[in-house]
Amino acid sequence: MKFCMLFVLLCCGCAYSPVDVSLSEIRYHDDAPVVLSELVEAVTPQSLPETGLRALILPFALRQDIAVRKDVGREMADIFRLAWLARGVFEVMEYDSSRPWPGIEEAMAQARARGANILVSGNVSQFFEGSRTGRTSIGATVEIHWVPDGGLIWSAAQAATMESTPDKDFALFRSSRRLPEDPTYAVMRTLSRSMAAGFARHAAQE
Repeated sequence: MKFCMLFVLLCCGCAYSPVDVSLSEIRYHDDAPVVLSELVEAVTPQSLPETGLRALILPFALRQDIAVRKDVGREMADIFRLAWLARGVFEVMEYDSSRPWPGIEEAMAQARARGANILVSGNVSQFFEGSRTGRTSIGATVEIHWVPDGGLIWSAAQAATMESTPDKDFALFRSSRRLPEDPTYAVMRTLSRSMAAGFARHAAQE
């Protein structure tokens, strides 16, 4: 009888499961969630064309003075762009990562030269990378300008975090929180998807 029970436990351990079964303990893995703050919209569009939205997005600016802030700005904008493309917010969303954020006047001129009627810019106000053992936190403000007249049509801010926690021991098992290979990507992707949903609500109301 004991042999049969041991065999069943070993078989369960071989299957894909958040629970690891060994001869010494049962370990339960809990995937760490991304925690979002409320999306705060300072400016919202009064109206949007139903079709023909062509956007240009440029690398995000980073307020923190860190050595790799240009690289971080490019990476954040690229993750943001991919999330908005997947959502289908605009018909076209072009990304120019060749140089850092040039300022609003030059960015608007660049958008007009490329035939875009939407300019997307971002400012990363908070960036803390905790890798797989700590707390990763990103806060961003995104602005969308209507290129033909240069007006600001959407401005919103939001933050997101993901963090690990110490293992917790219970009577029959141990619980541990599992982080993804790249927490920074996971946090920024979730943040970008949330902001895409927020902007898309205004387009759906037209």
